[in-house]
Parts: sequence; structure tokens; C-alpha cells
Amino acid sequence: MPQAEIRTGNGGRKALWATVAVVALAVAGATAGKFMLTRAADRFLVDRGGKAAAVEVDFLGRVHMRDVTLPFAGGRSVRVAAIDGRPRISFLKGGFELKGIELDLAVGKLSVPQASVEEPNFATDAAKAGDQANVTPLKRIERFAAKRVVAPEVTVSQVFAGSKQMTVYKNVAFEDIAGGRVARYSASGANFELALEIQDGDGAPKQEEMSGSMGAMSGKDFDAAYLARIYGEKAGPGDKEPKPLYGPISVKNIVLSHGTSSFRYDEVQSSGLSVRMPTEPLLETLEKLEKLQSADLDALPPAERQAFFKRALSLADIIGKGDIEMLGLKTQISEEDDSGESKTIELAIDKMAVQLEGRTFNGAMHGVSIGEGADYAKFSEASISGFSWDPTMEALTKLVELNEEQLEDFPLTTLMPEFGTIRLKGLDVDMPGETASVAESEAGEDEQGAPGADTDPSASAETLPDRDPSDGADNQDAPLDEAPADQATMPSVPERIRFTLDSYEVALTKPRNGIPTEVRIAYQDLSVPVPSDAEDEASKALRQLGLDKLIISSNFELAWDEPKENLVIKEISLSGKDMGSLSFSGIMGGATKDFFSGDMTAAQMALFGLTVREAKLKFEDKGIMTKGIKLYADENAMTEDSVRGILVMMTTAGLQQFASTQPKLQEAAMALSQFINKPGTFTLTAKAKDAAGISALELVGAAEHPALLLDKVDLGATAQ
Repeated sequence: MPQAEIRTGNGGRKALWATVAVVALAVAGATAGKFMLTRAADRFLVDRGGKAAAVEVDFLGRVHMRDVTLPFAGGRSVRVAAIDGRPRISFLKGGFELKGIELDLAVGKLSVPQASVEEPNFATDAAKAGDQANVTPLKRIERFAAKRVVAPEVTVSQVFAGSKQMTVYKNVAFEDIAGGRVARYSASGANFELALEIQDGDGAPKQEEMSGSMGAMSGKDFDAAYLARIYGEKAGPGDKEPKPLYGPISVKNIVLSHGTSSFRYDEVQSSGLSVRMPTEPLLETLEKLEKLQSADLDALPPAERQAFFKRALSLADIIGKGDIEMLGLKTQISEEDDSGESKTIELAIDKMAVQLEGRTFNGAMHGVSIGEGADYAKFSEASISGFSWDPTMEALTKLVELNEEQLEDFPLTTLMPEFGTIRLKGLDVDMPGETASVAESEAGEDEQGAPGADTDPSASAETLPDRDPSDGADNQDAPLDEAPADQATMPSVPERIRFTLDSYEVALTKPRNGIPTEVRIAYQDLSVPVPSDAEDEASKALRQLGLDKLIISSNFELAWDEPKENLVIKEISLSGKDMGSLSFSGIMGGATKDFFSGDMTAAQMALFGLTVREAKLKFEDKGIMTKGIKLYADENAMTEDSVRGILVMMTTAGLQQFASTQPKLQEAAMALSQFINKPGTFTLTAKAKDAAGISALELVGAAEHPALLLDKVDLGATAQ
């Protein structure tokens, strides 16, 4: 047994010494690795222009840095209170924990109490090559890669034009970061506060504070490196076309409150935004504009003033293509009226959409309603398409180059944008009108006629002064007694304003020097109820015709034919449902380019040069004549056939007598008689015999002697 114990002891001692040797080698390796990692961490900071108060590496290869400062684009710097973690070593994945991140930017301040970086990679092939000390901050952004960056809280503070905003994002995550781009990013929500500097009723500035929150946010394809380029660099030879800045983005449940008022969006989303590189760094432009914002622009030297406006104009051209949709807007505005009663105005919009592409703009709102109690106004759609500020930008670019003398001759109409087409659909309004009033004297008349009132005519007669009974007839032009105008009035129940409109459209397109050369203004089915208790003559006449509501439509459309120098009146029409329609069209010659020059004098001269070449008048009966005949028959105890027969006979006799003196009107007279006998469509056309048309002077002369025009035109008439 002693020998066995000795052998066992020898084996134990060998195992012990082997273990000690392995530990010694491990300690030596760890010590060497610790030393090498420490030097690598120091070199990492120095090469990138950074510094740290302390850099340590433990025996497990974890790096600990304190009070780290790293340079950022635009001469800014990032401050980090603590960095703990391990870079990627062989098969071991790296990761870092950061605390106390502070970044001051020109547009605000970024603060991150804590963040985690999963699988960072600073040793890309591009990062290994070259002198790291000469690498720009932008390149460092492009070379950074990580699987995921997570921060429980991110605070962004901004101050611009006297307005302050602070937003706190929760559970922020960036995934698949490489090449300066973030493939996906998200946040579970956010809270924000706004302090806006606005003017009160007296024009004095005051601070208005608002607060709000946002729900889940998500986005894709954010190019952080390109954003840094936009702020810190100017466009190069290969930067003529806009490039994507971010892809699809969504923010849900946005809520904003201010006192007793609030509004919210169910969701705000976008398919992305592309931006063009500016001619000078955006940060530099913003700083220069901010310095001159409070300055008196008129007091600046012309060169500085021109430079200011050029910089401001350049901002409009950096937008390439983008869109935004806002879904489910709901707003409540509560306030007290003059009597101290609280009232709430509610606004709801199902969807708002905006599209930008260069200098063009398209927008639409769907499902809009605004109301207070039983009062409301709503429409199904309002849109604008084809709006372009390209003419405005071109004119402003020329304008800023001019001196004061040249400005006097500048055509200001060229500053007008191209408005495109504006549409409104499904309008429905039910609102209170003006409050009617009744004079107290009128109310007093009822009281005087009431039982027990003093009605002795002699008593009242004694109080009246003697006057000539003819005064009322002889002094009709004398001023009326002013007493009724000064009498107190008592408000009555306000009348309601009720109407619906199927569609309304205004198209102002193809401008020439800011003046549209194509115009269209139209509305369809404007429906206005005819009150049963209305006492005006128009309402009475409509009710007698059997109309309980008036439904009318109208269209006005013209265009300039530049090659032929014609102003084409495509249609000017007015129609009523179950009534009829009246339309006019024609061609006016002599519409030269001076008419659209923007020069008032030249435009007036061109106006006198217009001529009438063709004209067409069309009337279509859709029930108005039948209703009128029936009304006349009922009022005069006659049959409709007898009324129609008398009307045809009288009209035919009158037209034949008139046509006998003017044979050229014979065709028109016959067509009109046929139309009255059997209403349908009556069309009258006139075309100038002279290809140049009928001048304005000839039209003025024909105003006194219309027959003079008959020798200058070819007339045509049909009845169907």
C-alpha cells in the first residue's frame, strides 16, 4: 500500500504540474492577449481621431473604455460615457454595451442612455486598407457594420426658429447595418413635447406647449451615409440624379393634445423618399440662412441678398420623389363662445395623400367631415393634380439676378405656378345661415292690437302734427324716416344653408408667362332645396313649377390654339335637371401671343384685336316648357294643348312677320317654330364670311343696328 500510495502520489504530482503548466501558458497567453488588445483599442481610437480617459482589457478579452470621444461629420463629436464589450475574435462573436451616448448636431441633440451593439465588425476589407487617420467620418459610417443595434430609449431634442421639440423613442432597434445603410429599423413607441412660438391677437410672441405620443414605428432601407453626405458635402459629377434616402416607413397611432383640443392619426406611412445632392453642403446652407433670417434683407448689399435667395431656392430642388399618406385623422377643438357655453368642433379625414416629384405636386383628401352638433360640412374627395412650381422657380431664379431698375419691368405674372386641376366631389353642407331679425316695433304692433290696448283713434290723432296728405306722394325722393333703422331688433331662429354638390372642377393648365392657356371650370348637380315657406318670388315660381329642389350644372371651357392664333370657346353651358340646358361655343381669332405676354399694355392691345369667327347656341328642353305650359294652363283654367296651340300660333306669326323683313332669318324662324311646337333641341349657328372674323368695332356698331351683322355671317338653325 505505501508503494501504491507513492505511485499514486507521483501521478497526482505529474497531473498537478501539467495543470500548472497549462494555466501558466493560459495566463501568459491571456496577458499577452490583454496587452495586444489594449494596444489595439488605443490604436483604434487614435486612428479615428478619438480619445478616452481610460482603456482597459480584462483576462477574458473584454474591452472597457471610459469617457470616449469620437469625431463626427460636420466638425461635431460623439461622447460616450462607457463602452464595455469584446470585438470579434476568431469564431467568437463580438458585442458591445454603450452607456451615456451624447451627440450634438446642427439640427438638434441626440441622447442615448444605454445601447447594445450585436456582432459589430470594424475590420472590413475597406477598413483594413489605407491610413485610418485620413479616413473621413463619412467613410467610417460606411465601413461600420453590425447585425443589430438596440437602445431602450433614445431622446432627440431640436430647436428651430424659436420652436422647441423633444422626442423620446422607446425600444429602438436597427438591424443589418452595412455600407452605411440600415436594412430595417423600428421603435415600439415615442412621446414628444412641442413648444411653439406664435403670435397672439396683438402680434406679441407667446409660447404654446403641446404634448403627444406615437405608437409602433418601422422602416426599411435607410441610407445614413447618404444623409451624412447631404449635410456635409456638395454635389459631385455623378450626383445629377436623386438617390433613395429611405424606403417604406410607417408610424401608427399619433396623438397630439393642446389644452382641451386634440388630434390623432391612425397611421402615417410613406413608400420612400429620394433626394438630390445639394450644390453646397446642406448644413452650410442652413447655417447661412439662419444667420440672415433675422437680418433686414433690404439693407443687405445686392450681392449678399441675391446669394441669400439663391440658397433658399436651391433647397426646393433637392427633393427627388417622395410620398406620404395620413390615415384616420380625428380632431376635436373645444372652446367657449361669447356666452360662456362650451362647444366642440370635430374634424375627421379618412385619408390624406401627397406625392412630390421634382417640382410637381399631387395631393388628395378622402372622406372629410367637419361639424359641430347638428351642423356639418363634408365631402368625399378633394384633390389637386398637376400642380407645378417650375414656372415660379424659373421666374424667381431670373428675378434675383435683377437690380432695382430692372425689377420695374419684370412681368410678375411669370411668378404664377401651374395650378393643374383642382377637384371636389360629394360635397354636403347643412349649416346655420345668417340669423334673421325682427324689429321690436313690428312685435309691438301685435301688442297694440291685443285686447286691452289703447285703440282710441282720437287719442292717437291728437298726437299727430298737421301735414299735407300729399306729402307722401310729392316727396318720394326725400330721405326716409331713419327711425326704423335705429329700432332694436330681436333675433329669430337662423335659416339653414343646405346644399349638395356632386362634383366641382377647376383646371388651369399650360401657362404662358403665368397665364393659363387652357381653362376649365365646371360643377355637376348642385342641389339646393326650395323651402316650402320661402316668400321670395324665385322660390314661389320654382314651387309652382313642381320643383322642390333645384339641381343645376355648369361648364366653362376654353383653350388657346397658338398655331392658328384662335381662342377656342369649347363650351359655356348651364343646365337644370328636369328643366333643360343652354350652351354656347365659338372661335375667336386674333389671339396672338401678346395676349399672354404678362405685359398689361400689350394684353389690352391684343384684346382689341380679337375677332369673332364662329358661334353656336344650343338649347335643349328637358321638361321646362312642359312644366311652364302646365302651370299656365292650371292658373287660367285651360288645357295644356290649347295653351301650346296659342303659344305656337303667336310665336309663328311673330317670327314670320320678322322674317319677312329679314329673309336670311327665315330658316332660323322655321326651326324655332318647330322647336316650340315640339320641344327638343334647338341649335343656332353663325359663321363669319370673312376668314379673319368680325372685329370688335363691327360688333360695337351692330349693337345699335343688329341687322348689319346679317350680311357678314352665314346663319344656320335646326330643331330636333
